Amino acid sequence: MTNKFEARNSKSKNYSFIFKLSCLLSLIFFLGGACGKKGPPVPWSTVVPKRIVDLEARSREGGVLLEWTLPRENTDKSPLTDLSRFKILSSVGDLIGEACRGCGEKTEVFYEGKLNSEDRGKRMSFYLEDLTPKKVYVFQVITVNRRGDLSSPSNPVTLFWDEPPPMPKLIRVEGGDKRVDISWEPVPEATGYNIYRKEEGKDFLPHPLNREPLTLNQYTDFSVENEKRYVYSIRALRRVVKTDIEGKGTLTPPVIPTDLVPPSAPSELVAIPLKNGIELHWRRNLEPDLLGYYVYRRRAGEIKFERLTPVHLTKELYLDTDVEIGQDYEYVVTAIDHSPRRNESPFSEEVRVRYLY
Repeated sequence: MTNKFEARNSKSKNYSFIFKLSCLLSLIFFLGGACGKKGPPVPWSTVVPKRIVDLEARSREGGVLLEWTLPRENTDKSPLTDLSRFKILSSVGDLIGEACRGCGEKTEVFYEGKLNSEDRGKRMSFYLEDLTPKKVYVFQVITVNRRGDLSSPSNPVTLFWDEPPPMPKLIRVEGGDKRVDISWEPVPEATGYNIYRKEEGKDFLPHPLNREPLTLNQYTDFSVENEKRYVYSIRALRRVVKTDIEGKGTLTPPVIPTDLVPPSAPSELVAIPLKNGIELHWRRNLEPDLLGYYVYRRRAGEIKFERLTPVHLTKELYLDTDVEIGQDYEYVVTAIDHSPRRNESPFSEEVRVRYLY
């Protein structure tokens, strides 16, 4: 007959066994069932930088400019913190008519450059020169992490290459009010032109002012600021199959846009004799670059107007206190602008008044 102590001890052992079995089943479920839902662990060799998808190629001054954006993430969407290098791949074929013979048959590393983790997400550029005429080039870019794992090759870009066109000649440039007019002699065999601009002391931007190739041998730049010094580069284009090959640029002399347009003449000038002088008032000018006004006067019988205001007025009102009883006076008003030249308008319509009060 089993005593109470033995019964309790047996029951305790049963509970212990059930608890251990439950833990074992839970562990099996976690390692098997739960992991089965998420998939097997991803090996390091498959976690590589994301593929570049925005590689672009443009002809610039007899060469080619490649541009692309470095990835920020790996293929598993984790941050790309171990970026190490990039490689430019190239394949070269022969240009036969408008087709390529041999393109894609052999791809080689054209250039290799160093990177670091701070470069991820940056816009990159690379300039190639001394390309061979009558060839077709296909470029791709890959990135490499510190473990040596390679990304997939980027989108391919194709360039149909031949001799660039010659430089434009007989450049003419003229600055106006917030504009610069440029013209040049047409280049034989040119299918278009690109215009580049820089401010004094700065470099040319890599992209032209014109969105599409110019078909005429002239251009007006309306995106300039007055009193700044600019230099332009005019480059001819030659279309080869699907590529606009850009030749070397011709530089213009420095040009400074200048405001040469004066305000309009003030209107509705009125002269009123008062106890302490002759008061003038007129309608306000509406030019956005208006600085102020000058007042001129002459006595009856005089030929030339003399300016009464040594500095410009900011209001459409003036009181002439230097007057004599019984004397006839003639007045005119002009407007001036903010430009360094202080362009001055023509005289307003004159008004004549005898001072009697």
